[in-house]
Amino acid sequence: MNKQFSTSDVAVMLEVPTWRVRRLYEDGTLPEPSRLAGRRVIRGDQLPEIVDALRRRGWLHAESEVSTCK
Repeated sequence: MNKQFSTSDVAVMLEVPTWRVRRLYEDGTLPEPSRLAGRRVIRGDQLPEIVDALRRRGWLHAESEVSTCK
C-alpha cells in the first residue's frame, strides 16, 4: 500500500514552507489530489512530481532528497 501524506507532511519532509507545496495545487501546476475531511491526501508516488515542480520554481535545491521516513 502506498503511503499518504498531508501538505504539511510533504513540506516538513522537503524542508520548505507549507504554502509552497499548497501553491503548486492552487495555481494548477499540479492536479489537485484527493481530499479527506477537506485536506489534500498526497500519495507517496506523487512526491517526485512535487519535488520536480518545486525545483523548477527555484524553491528547492537540486541536492534536496525526499525522505519518507520522517
